[in-house]
Amino acid sequence: MSRTDSSFSADLSHIFTRPTGIVGIGNTLRSDDAVGCYVADQLEACLADGTPHQVLNAEDVIENYVFRLAESPVEHILVVDAVQGSGQPAGSLVLGRLTELETGDGVFLGQSTHKLALSMASSILEQHGKQVYLLGIAAENIDFGMQMSPDIQDSAEMVIALLAGHAGRSH
Repeated sequence: MSRTDSSFSADLSHIFTRPTGIVGIGNTLRSDDAVGCYVADQLEACLADGTPHQVLNAEDVIENYVFRLAESPVEHILVVDAVQGSGQPAGSLVLGRLTELETGDGVFLGQSTHKLALSMASSILEQHGKQVYLLGIAAENIDFGMQMSPDIQDSAEMVIALLAGHAGRSH
């Protein structure tokens, strides 16, 4: 998916116009699949007190948090997760409404590494009036291991800075 930096930033700005729940999902034992958890942990540590945004590290069990998110005051949910099969180089970013990315509008955008749980969670959250977005980071390796690939690590740091900047500007 080709996006300009300005359209990516504009999309993030739109998401953060409303109170947003940033949800990192992943498996910390599967190399690049840990990227969502890493982003959530780092972002939680740097968000200012009093922000209308929330950060949650759901690890690989977003279904355990779906009703807590549904009942929370956030209006937008931004899920950060590793994606595979996007055809993009490792570390590339995909951003959009989850329902649109799932259908792909004729373009195969890859899949979250937690597609089934994420689809179910998204459906429940949408039924509760939440808009659900996916910020996917193209994974290089999701085999067992405790270290993310360098390209994924670099992208994670960039995502943390972008999200912290947008979250900080919105309150």
